[in-house]
Amino acid sequence: MTLWKYAKDRSILILAWLLALLMSLFVIYLDLNIGRQYIRSPSLMYVFVLGVIILTLGIVYDYLRQRDWYKELHNAWDNTSDSDFTLCMQNPVTEEQKLMHELINRQYSSFMNELLVMRQQREQHMHFTNQWVHHMKTPVSVLHLLTQQPPTAMNIIETEDLLQNVNEEVERLARGLEMMLTTARLEKFELDLHVSRISIHHTIRQVINQNKKSLIRHQIFPKISGEDVQVESDEKWLQFIITQLVTNAIKYSKDKPGTKTLQFEIEQASYGILLHVKDEGIGIAEHDVARVFDPFFTGENGRKEGDATGMGLYLVKQVCARLGHTITVTSKIQAGTTFTIRFASDSLQRDVI
Repeated sequence: MTLWKYAKDRSILILAWLLALLMSLFVIYLDLNIGRQYIRSPSLMYVFVLGVIILTLGIVYDYLRQRDWYKELHNAWDNTSDSDFTLCMQNPVTEEQKLMHELINRQYSSFMNELLVMRQQREQHMHFTNQWVHHMKTPVSVLHLLTQQPPTAMNIIETEDLLQNVNEEVERLARGLEMMLTTARLEKFELDLHVSRISIHHTIRQVINQNKKSLIRHQIFPKISGEDVQVESDEKWLQFIITQLVTNAIKYSKDKPGTKTLQFEIEQASYGILLHVKDEGIGIAEHDVARVFDPFFTGENGRKEGDATGMGLYLVKQVCARLGHTITVTSKIQAGTTFTIRFASDSLQRDVI
């Protein structure tokens, strides 16, 4: 706030003081102009009373001009104990009050935006938790039914089928638990981040080894093409991203007959490193492609599958954004889907840490 604005806010009081001073000088001038050698005591008293009256009128006028603002402050103070208290100042007069009004509005807007984000996150978390519990009930129920079967002698084939069913349900439970833990860790992402130079080939092979049983069972054969390169990322979070893409490829390719290929293609471009993950699954409907990264969106394929939460690709998008990577998708019905991750060519450290 400048000196000029400060003086402007108090212009009424300054003018009242100047007027009182001029009137006092005028009275003194008149008293001396009639030939007196000194100022009489009644004249001094008259000057004092006149100055007080003029200053009082100036103060009263200045207060009446700002009365609405002071009333709002008083009402706000009286309502501070109310649970629904909201500071609402709508009648600024002086430059100082206008500045305070603008600061209060900015603070209030910032608070409301933060509150809205927190409410959305809370509702999203509650919705995801409810969905997660609902989906976890299915494998638990299946395992319960398997353990409730009467004990009978089984041959090797029947034993293998039973163990395979149990293993599939356990894998569903493990994926669900991992999804929930990832969602919880994402809220404190910066505390669980370690950026380093990572080999893409090594990371892909680790993910393939973790999912090799499912890949073999559903006749999906992974293939890596392109030269190995190192990128700046977090190894654990990058494994999570690729794992989600691989599990989605398995989920939506397993019902197609014959052998399928899961292609990992590394491309070096001037604007960064590209990793294309191509499957030969059932594809995504054209009207669903733009929404696959939205939270809780399952689309036509998810509704048919019945095991989709709509959170996997949403978390992938969130993790990529926080790591400084970008991810896009293209798809064709019954031909397959391609996810492309772009690793920026400049340093990730500046964007993330």
